[in-house]
Amino acid sequence: MGAGKVLAIIGGVVGALSVLLYYIMPELFSLWKLDVGLNLTIYIGGFGAWSGEFITIPFGPEYSGDVILMLVSVLILGGSVLTFIAGLAGSKAIGILGGIILLAGPILLLVSLVAQMGFFGQTIIPLLGNENLLFGSVLGVAEWGINIGFYLAIGGGLLGIIGGATI
Repeated sequence: MGAGKVLAIIGGVVGALSVLLYYIMPELFSLWKLDVGLNLTIYIGGFGAWSGEFITIPFGPEYSGDVILMLVSVLILGGSVLTFIAGLAGSKAIGILGGIILLAGPILLLVSLVAQMGFFGQTIIPLLGNENLLFGSVLGVAEWGINIGFYLAIGGGLLGIIGGATI
């Protein structure tokens, strides 16, 4: 098995894990996180799920029903599957296409954060005011930003593209 196939398979697995690991450990593997001191913590994960803690009482995943967040996860998982299949089958075109589709998920999440669309514009902006949602903080009050799940999706997409190109 060549290096390109291995990279494509790893890219597909990493991309899928970026969405799925949220359900095991949301505080580490969420796509986006808001921490409001001791009162409230919110983690945004795969398929528009959000969970967190309110005054140290955890609450499980609730679904926002946001089409944008749903589409982000579908793009990430769809690209992951294509990239994984390309690694197994040795298809250059499918590997590159899968990596691009996988990267489209985090890019759509960035666009929704910057444009404050969907769940972020309706739910988070009333909490934070008109702030930059990519990263930010109000000293001693709140911190927010993209989290490790987002970076895993980017890494999986890049590995998929590189693996697909070198098959």
